Amino acid sequence: MAFVLDPITGQLIDENKLKNKDKKDKNKEDINKLSYPEVYDETTIDGPEDNNEVSGATAFVAGLASGGIKTVEGVVSLGAELLDLGAGTDVARDVELFFDKINPFEEVAEQRAVGRLTEALIQVGIPGGIGAKLATKLATKALRAKRAGKYVNFKASNIKNGAKKAKELNRLSGKQRFAAVVAGGAAGETLVTDVEKIGTFGDLFEGGPTELDRDVESDPADDAARKLANRLRFSGESIFITPFVYGTGYAAKGLAKKGKEWAYSSSQINRGLDKLASAFRFRGTKPMEVAVGKKTQKARELRDVNFADEQVARIDKEVDRIFPEFRKFFNASSAAERKEFLKLLDEGLFQGDLTKGIDANVSSKIAAAIKRRLNKKEAGDVTNNILTALAKTRREFNDLLEITAGGPGGRSDLPAGVTKDLRKIMGNRVKNYIGNTFEIFENSEAGFFSKYKPTQEAIDRVSNIFMRYAAKNNNPITKPEADGMVNDIIKNVRKMDPKKDTLPTFAYQDLSRSAQDPFALKTFAQTLEKKLPGGKKEIQVIGKGSKAFRELFGEIEDVRHSIFEGMSRLSTIARKNQLFDEILDADEALKAKAAAAAKEGIETPLGQKGFFHSTPLAAKRAFGNQAEIVKMDDYVQNYFKDGVLVNRLSGTWTTREIAEGFTNVNKVQDFMRGESGGALGKTFSWGWRNLLLTPKAGAQYAKTILSIPTHIRNFLSSGAFALANGVLFTDPRVWSRAMKNAFGTVQVGGPRKPLAQEKYREYLELGIVNTNVRYGDLKNLMKDVRFGEGNIATDSILRPMINTLGKKTSRAIKKTGKFMQDMYVAEDDIWKIVNYETQLIQRGNNYIKAGSKINLDNPPQWLKEEVSNIVQDTVPNYAKVGEFVRAMRVSPFGNFMSWPSEIFRTGGGIFRQIVKDLKDPVTGKLNPVTSTNPMKGLALKRLIGMSTAMGLIPYGFTKGSQAIFGVSNEEADAANDFVAPWAKDSQKIYFRDPETDDLYYVDWSNNNVYDTLTRPFQTVVRSIQDGVEDEEVLLKGFVRGIAEAAGKTASPFVSESIYTEAFMDIWGREGRTREGRQLYNEQTPEPEKYAIIIQHLAKTLAPTTQPFQRTYKAFTEQPGKGGEIYEIPYEMAGIFGFRGIKIDPEKSLGFKLFEYQKAISDSRKLFTGEVDPTEMKTAKDVIERYFIANKQMFNARKKMLNTINNAETLGTAPDRVVDIFDKRGIAREYDTLKSGTFNPFFPSKKLQQRFEDLAQRGGISNVFLEAEPMLRAMDAAMSSLTLFDDFYLRLEDFLPDTDPQGQSALPPTPGVNPALIDKTAMLPGLDTMQTGLTPTEQALLSDEEKGIRLRQRGMTT
Repeated sequence: MAFVLDPITGQLIDENKLKNKDKKDKNKEDINKLSYPEVYDETTIDGPEDNNEVSGATAFVAGLASGGIKTVEGVVSLGAELLDLGAGTDVARDVELFFDKINPFEEVAEQRAVGRLTEALIQVGIPGGIGAKLATKLATKALRAKRAGKYVNFKASNIKNGAKKAKELNRLSGKQRFAAVVAGGAAGETLVTDVEKIGTFGDLFEGGPTELDRDVESDPADDAARKLANRLRFSGESIFITPFVYGTGYAAKGLAKKGKEWAYSSSQINRGLDKLASAFRFRGTKPMEVAVGKKTQKARELRDVNFADEQVARIDKEVDRIFPEFRKFFNASSAAERKEFLKLLDEGLFQGDLTKGIDANVSSKIAAAIKRRLNKKEAGDVTNNILTALAKTRREFNDLLEITAGGPGGRSDLPAGVTKDLRKIMGNRVKNYIGNTFEIFENSEAGFFSKYKPTQEAIDRVSNIFMRYAAKNNNPITKPEADGMVNDIIKNVRKMDPKKDTLPTFAYQDLSRSAQDPFALKTFAQTLEKKLPGGKKEIQVIGKGSKAFRELFGEIEDVRHSIFEGMSRLSTIARKNQLFDEILDADEALKAKAAAAAKEGIETPLGQKGFFHSTPLAAKRAFGNQAEIVKMDDYVQNYFKDGVLVNRLSGTWTTREIAEGFTNVNKVQDFMRGESGGALGKTFSWGWRNLLLTPKAGAQYAKTILSIPTHIRNFLSSGAFALANGVLFTDPRVWSRAMKNAFGTVQVGGPRKPLAQEKYREYLELGIVNTNVRYGDLKNLMKDVRFGEGNIATDSILRPMINTLGKKTSRAIKKTGKFMQDMYVAEDDIWKIVNYETQLIQRGNNYIKAGSKINLDNPPQWLKEEVSNIVQDTVPNYAKVGEFVRAMRVSPFGNFMSWPSEIFRTGGGIFRQIVKDLKDPVTGKLNPVTSTNPMKGLALKRLIGMSTAMGLIPYGFTKGSQAIFGVSNEEADAANDFVAPWAKDSQKIYFRDPETDDLYYVDWSNNNVYDTLTRPFQTVVRSIQDGVEDEEVLLKGFVRGIAEAAGKTASPFVSESIYTEAFMDIWGREGRTREGRQLYNEQTPEPEKYAIIIQHLAKTLAPTTQPFQRTYKAFTEQPGKGGEIYEIPYEMAGIFGFRGIKIDPEKSLGFKLFEYQKAISDSRKLFTGEVDPTEMKTAKDVIERYFIANKQMFNARKKMLNTINNAETLGTAPDRVVDIFDKRGIAREYDTLKSGTFNPFFPSKKLQQRFEDLAQRGGISNVFLEAEPMLRAMDAAMSSLTLFDDFYLRLEDFLPDTDPQGQSALPPTPGVNPALIDKTAMLPGLDTMQTGLTPTEQALLSDEEKGIRLRQRGMTT
């Protein structure tokens, strides 16, 4: 506590009280200016402007210095207090004054939250840390002394093992170390000086054994006892808090270092923690090898699909050159010729042996067809391009077949017959095996208007077949009956899953009179069953089946379709085979490592002895008795049912988690898609998909993919990932070249140059690109709702609507949508490529300097994988999102929940990479000077980059803008009261309008990708700063900030999604937005009300266009709805995410007053709403409700006073504030608030009568009358409070005592020393420190009320 001289009275006074006094005087002056304007001349020259504002950086440094001085003061003052306690001296006061004089940093530090927090952490951390360390060291020494020489027998044969055992036993156990840390830390914290400023949890909850005693005793010995007791209360909390901190640290450390072991631990707690962590981590419950393998498999499949996309696009482009009129207008003859040409290309794709070139005869036909439509030169180019695409595709098919057959890079333990067949497979056998070529499969789930419909001619041909078949069997049928059979077949085939069934299979009636089964099952194509070694069978398609049936099902003979579908199917099989190969390799490596360790007598931890075992017993030994062991066949049999792959995992046993890791089953997604759950589940999922998730997906699509401002912000803000990873701190030529390559590689506007395409596929296989987190969430959500697969919105409404616009318009809409999607992904890809390519050069150069021979023109695969893994762990990547977070996308809450999840993961990843690159590989130390790690330079660059991106730039922009435009810290703090709720803790860039001097701000957080990571810290600092202004103990602001930060951290996961919020505005909040804006009320006419509802919901499904609308109004000088004027520069900047928002206190005060009046009303209802015999049964209940209601009212008034002061700080004239109050009919309230007067609520006569009526009606005593004396005493006590102080009254001081029988009785009048009351009457000039009462209390309170106040302050007899 610091004392200063009151400039008016000349007395020593608490510095905080002087500040309140100054604030109160200022408010009185404002009132006088309004009442007596003639006295205050507006031309009066103000005194010199105070420019001694303290920045956060200055306060931080001052906090370090002051905390260090106060650490010394803590030791000295403890001794002084002990001396005062024993000798009755007042040395502690002298010590305090001495250190106040030599500590000029305290005042500077305590002006800003960061300084105050730093000062407190230094005070607590240094003595607490020293105490814990010293206690641990002493305990270790005692343990070693006790066990000295006890465990090592140098005569024993195994001296090595004996020494090892001694070392283990002479080390403190976890419990012993924990006990030492708690005891030592608590002892150290008794040396903290500012315990009363920092506070305890007892202060926070205003009660309990650790609440500090702040009533200064007049006797030095008594005051020393009070201070010593406070020290013990403060340090005593460590004993209760440390276990939680220790437990959290233990769990985090254990999961980081022993995550694999905890999954198989015998401890249920460890297994539970691992299970909880698995929901959020990338690998889930799978071993890392399986998780990485599956991620790599997916990346390879994306690479194959990209190849197919490229070849299809190249062929499509050339076909358009051959048939240009097809795109411009429909021509029947041209369309038929084009269809035949695509069929010819399809023939060329599959004709002959895939290991050889395209059949010469087919090539000649293709060339001839092209020459008929183009001139010689152009025909040559087109022919070459098409044949090249076909040849590349055939080679790619062959390569994938090699992988499937166990060729290069694969295993060779497939049966010889299968290997030969797959490598030599040709013609339609390939086509029928890898390609789904029927239209009926293409949109079997589409809406009514989009479903495939066979031509009537095709139906008639099949009907005639059935009629001939029936007549042949002497069982003739009519044409309608035959048509009915055809329709039944079509319905059955539509129900097939094209992902599982490559050829239509259907049941039809057996019309032969001798039929045993009324139905026969048939695959219309001719097939041949072939027996394979090991008793397995292979079904080979040897014929195309009846032409009539092929036409009925809509056989597609289009090379583009065959390439895409064929590549997708073959890729799935081949890459799955690679996955099994690599997992089996990892399995064998683990088993070999465990066997080698066993020879050395080392026990391998559970879970690290291999994945697959021959018996359940062997699996139990490898994973522990707690593991659930299952047979792999039950989980992977679907992969091998077609006989193409051989199940090398057959007969093996593993854990259920590992087995499930090989399935593609996502139970949540399957249920949402209606693929599980039975009839009831399918009905529920249909409603959930179409009525809830579809608008959620539509809103997210509109606000991201279709929003141009979002695209701009997406690209610009992603540059922070390069900055945070130190990429921009390398040679500019390196990263600028990487940027140029990235722009030439990303997939926008059709295929790029062939080499660029190959490079992009390399990035895909490495898992770097096409991993946009928000787009990944959205894309999977669209799969969940089955966009394009029978979804009402897309297939029954949107698609038919688009089709009515004509083919040209329909194509343009689809093309635009595809372009916007590609752009959104490319904006993310560019910065990931820049990160990867730059770090590849950085690390490669460092390896070269360390002696490695690396050719950076052709980097080795291990270096590529190392760098790609770093990029994946330091830049958000959808492939690394945990399954639980992914599954949350199907909830009505949250928007793109994977994004904040990835920001937290990759933020930690940057820090871990810094440590990894800095740590000395020999000593393990993190000294950047002595470390021999060749990557330490990169670690320091990454550290600088991370600090710049996460701290320096946001802080620098805020403080720099304040300095440039003359915005003081006081003004910035005041402005924060008038920004949108979501911008309270945002990083803001301030500027002033040069003409009007109006203050504006730009919400930098919208452009800061790391805002999710840094905002919790800003929230804590802002909360502490509020406490600095209100002079509350540090812990209150800190805990309040932690609670708010936790809520904001969880907000992306639990808040309403875009559409759900709009929905709840209508049906949950009855026409009011979450921010309180009224959409309509009961008086709104019904037609207008419905129009508002539709518009409000539709707005969520529309792309963001407000920046463009405001810019247009700025150029055309049109005002906004509220009459606001738009400025061209500010609105243009808004398109790029830098819109300036005006701080308008006058406009905001109207909303603030609404909130204030509601808060006052609500506080009254806390009492009036509880006037019920079931709620307030005793006088104690009445007293409690009265106290709580008035405390809330006090806080509401204090908050409103703060808002008034903030408005006036920002230049709003007091008379304008009064006008705003006057419009609300509460002009007098302004004077009351500005004077700091608090008028507590007291029950009205009407309310008192209600108590009486309830008592008479129930035949009970009137609890209000019993409580009334104490209520009046409380009213008097509360009336003496001012809004410049905290609400320091305690409920306990007013509650009645309880006798041994449990009956409450009002307390007797407290005994008070009459001399104190007499003294206050005789010496009214004395302050509270001397008399126990304030001057206001001395003047206004009766003797009885003074006694109550003195009793509250402990000054009783």
